[in-house]
Amino acid sequence: MSRRRRAELMLLLVTVCWGVSFPAIKSATPYVSPALFVAVRFGIASALLLAGWALAARFRPGAADAGPVAALRRPAAARWGVLLGLLLAAGYTTQTLGLHTTSAQNSAFITALSVVLVPLVVFVLHGVRPGREVTAGVVLAVAGLALMTRPDLGGLRAGDAWTLGCALAYALYIERLDRALRAAPYLPLLAWQMLACAAATALWAATAERVVWRPGAPLATALAVTVLLSTLLALGLQTRFQGDTTPSRAALLFAAEPVFAALFAWWWLGERLDRWAVAGAGLVLAAVLVTELGGARRPNAAGGTT
Repeated sequence: MSRRRRAELMLLLVTVCWGVSFPAIKSATPYVSPALFVAVRFGIASALLLAGWALAARFRPGAADAGPVAALRRPAAARWGVLLGLLLAAGYTTQTLGLHTTSAQNSAFITALSVVLVPLVVFVLHGVRPGREVTAGVVLAVAGLALMTRPDLGGLRAGDAWTLGCALAYALYIERLDRALRAAPYLPLLAWQMLACAAATALWAATAERVVWRPGAPLATALAVTVLLSTLLALGLQTRFQGDTTPSRAALLFAAEPVFAALFAWWWLGERLDRWAVAGAGLVLAAVLVTELGGARRPNAAGGTT
């Protein structure tokens, strides 16, 4: 299996982890305020990552240089990690805000609009036009998302508008992560972005929202799912493997996220897709297949393409 193909399979697994997080967070929204939920989620995940990293370093040769303390001192990892963490904070908090007033399915579908935004971000920042396969995949994904969301039937709710903000933040995150992985190792980069996200959302919760915290089974389940699957596993796999493909191809693979979210939302919350949404899901999967079988252009460090 080629390096790129292995990376893209790992990124597809990331979308499964994300998919289950939508109904989990939706079920917890009556029990916790949005920024506080993200802060606790990333705070726990950061503590687990650093503890596991330090423990693993003790059993490796040169442990003094392999542990988190030495690695986190790298300026490039700190600079890029904080930037990525702030983008994550904006994306996850607006997404959680949106889930208070929109369905888990709608949230997933609108978040997937980052599929469209990433190639545009790459073009604006680097002047690199997407390849034909990526363009075809984007067209299929847009058509699929239009069928799944169908905003023309009722207009965008407040939750939908917040989730659009999430899509923009995440498109910027995907593009910046591609650059960051060329400047710093993935593990310190992962730790810095998780710490920065936890700190930024804790500040947000303390200064800009009415704090709600009602402990119970739904909140505990949502934290377990999001900490273990959609934060530690998914973010770890994305940070490790996204650099082995291109931002546009990664974004199109992530277009499978709303399909998995719809399945989990049906199983967990009883939300159902109509025939238009089912057709849209098929187009989204077609977009993923197109980008898997096709090629894409990416900017290199010198500003050209490979």
